[in-house]
Amino acid sequence: MDGTKKLDVTGNVNNDASDTPKATYKPLSEADIEGQAVSKNKEADGADEKMLPRDTEVLNSNVDHSEVKVALNEKQNGDAKLNIDVKNIFGGMDKEELMKYANDPFWVRLRWFLFILFWLLWAAMLVGAILIIYAAPKCNPPPPRTWWQEGPLTEIEPNTSPDEIILLDKNIKAFIVSWLDDDAYADLNESHDVIKLIERAKGSDVRAIVELDPATSNVWFEKSKDKNDTLNDYYIWRPPKMTTNGDLLAPNNWQPVILDVLGNKKRILLLPLGRPHLNFRNENVTNAFSDVIAKFLDQGAAGISIKNAPLLLVDTKFEDETIGSNPGFNHQQYGFYTHTKTENLPELGTLLKQWRRVVKNKTTDGLFMISDEMQNADVFKVNNTFVVDLPVKAQVFSRANASVSELVNTLNHTFNIDHIEWPLWKAKSTAYPKDVLDIVTYLLPGVPLVNSSDVVNTQLLKMRQSPSVMRGICSIHGIHNNTVLSFIRVTSGNPGVLVALNGQNETVTVDFPKEIPALDSLTEVTVQLYSTNFVEADFMSINAKKDATAVRISPKSAIVLSYVPKKKE
Repeated sequence: MDGTKKLDVTGNVNNDASDTPKATYKPLSEADIEGQAVSKNKEADGADEKMLPRDTEVLNSNVDHSEVKVALNEKQNGDAKLNIDVKNIFGGMDKEELMKYANDPFWVRLRWFLFILFWLLWAAMLVGAILIIYAAPKCNPPPPRTWWQEGPLTEIEPNTSPDEIILLDKNIKAFIVSWLDDDAYADLNESHDVIKLIERAKGSDVRAIVELDPATSNVWFEKSKDKNDTLNDYYIWRPPKMTTNGDLLAPNNWQPVILDVLGNKKRILLLPLGRPHLNFRNENVTNAFSDVIAKFLDQGAAGISIKNAPLLLVDTKFEDETIGSNPGFNHQQYGFYTHTKTENLPELGTLLKQWRRVVKNKTTDGLFMISDEMQNADVFKVNNTFVVDLPVKAQVFSRANASVSELVNTLNHTFNIDHIEWPLWKAKSTAYPKDVLDIVTYLLPGVPLVNSSDVVNTQLLKMRQSPSVMRGICSIHGIHNNTVLSFIRVTSGNPGVLVALNGQNETVTVDFPKEIPALDSLTEVTVQLYSTNFVEADFMSINAKKDATAVRISPKSAIVLSYVPKKKE
């Protein structure tokens, strides 16, 4: 900077035009000079290192550091004095000392005691583990099927000779015999044909099931007509309607009815079955039939079948029936109405449950069933549980021209909609040979009802008794464009059973893995059984293994195959 003057540190003007700084100094005091001298002496003799060791240093010695004491002496330039009191530390016994105690009786006994104790404890734990495994609760196997679930069952006429019982096939578990020709509420006649049949069954392997009709009786009718106070409500009496002309009319459109005139009192007797109908809203009537059931069970009956069960209760308001949609009937005929007021009333399940309890209490494995096919399965349930055993299924295999699609739909409705697990199959259809229907009804869930003269196919019965049929799931399919009815029965750990019925009048070839999703990985099947009209020579060798993708089935015939199920099934 030209022409610029600066002051130096002494306060004098610096006339030098350059910016170069000049060296300056500050005089040191005498105290500072002495301090630096002392510092140099300490660095020279290494006193700092000896006096002040680093905090991270650790003395590596065998002495007990708790006995190391540090004494500071400020008068001697900060020197420290260490006072170390060395003590002996225990290092264990040497070999000679150990050998001295090795044979000492006390230690010998102690070693043997611990040795024996160890093995005793080990053995105790082993035994305990075995006992725990043995005593642990096991998975209960499913209860065995009862005699009426095993089947088959048959029906016989009431006038059958007791000696004919021994002529029944030995594989038939029970026969159903009707008491419908006689009043069930009347006193039993020990010489009655049905009583003789029951007695004969008690001494054989076959059991007797008695069919009773609780709905009607004449036992109390005459006294009820006489206005007996006790029996007045045993039947369904209603006051009549009267026209303006004084004519008497029925109180509703129920059919049929009877007008009863006693003095000046007029009543209408309602007869849903054409006979005096008992009033099961009356507890005395309900209990009276409980006594009837007990009476037959005491005679030796193994089960009870109820006839006309849907008609036992009627509407308490006695309202008119609505007109149905069935053609060909007039207003005076039964089929003209829907009968929602006189059939399948919601309280029916509760009524039947009371009678079921009588059967179950008086027998160990007695059967309680109804003879009629259920039109409304829900009314025969209490808390979503059926109160009857072996619900009858007759229509599905009794149609003259039942198609495969109808069979599939009805069977799926039975098992999946009505939730009937074990029905009684009545197969009377003429659309298929009898042995074809036998194959289907024996291997479906349920019990077949056979003719009393039938000889049971032992090979078919053996298939029926397999775990897959007795306990397995059932899957029903309409395959090959709904021309073949097929179903599989399978349970874990057992071979599956595959049944196929050809509803066509011509031979068909079925690819089961393609048609049934559960069998999509199936490669081969084993022939087990076929109907008498099955004529495919390549599949007539029992136990022969065949290609599952090309199974030929003759017209209107059935074949039974077995297979090895996959895990996903």
